[in-house]
Amino acid sequence: MRTKQKVFLDACCWVAGTLSRIGGSRFILALAKEGHIEILATKRIVVQTVKALGKKYGDDELRDFLKLFSNVSPTIVEDATDEEGARWSDLTHEDDCHVLAGAMKGKADILVSLDRKHVVTEKVVARFPIPVMTTKEFLDWFMERTEG
Repeated sequence: MRTKQKVFLDACCWVAGTLSRIGGSRFILALAKEGHIEILATKRIVVQTVKALGKKYGDDELRDFLKLFSNVSPTIVEDATDEEGARWSDLTHEDDCHVLAGAMKGKADILVSLDRKHVVTEKVVARFPIPVMTTKEFLDWFMERTEG
């Protein structure tokens, strides 16, 4: 691969990457730790991740996330404004517009999400200007590009 891809991860990926040491989200985070890709996130994504882990899990998982976050050292993109988010209201649920807006604001090359209900949908994939993929789709794409 010639250039390091800028990959925007949503909170679902961060939670999954924290909880599973062998899943696709964790593998993507490992690629970033090893310098193969650059991970982007907004403060809002980080807060969502912390809240989700704190609400459903416990202190151990929060510590795991903070360690993982520190090791990966993502680029923090400024949170999207309400106006920037509203631009995408025709593509996704209003609570998820910030994900699309954050990827745009960070000039991501790819948006990766596990949210098939609101983010990785036919409509978003077809109309959002940045490629939108699941973790598996991203890893398949990445491996194909790096082979040879």
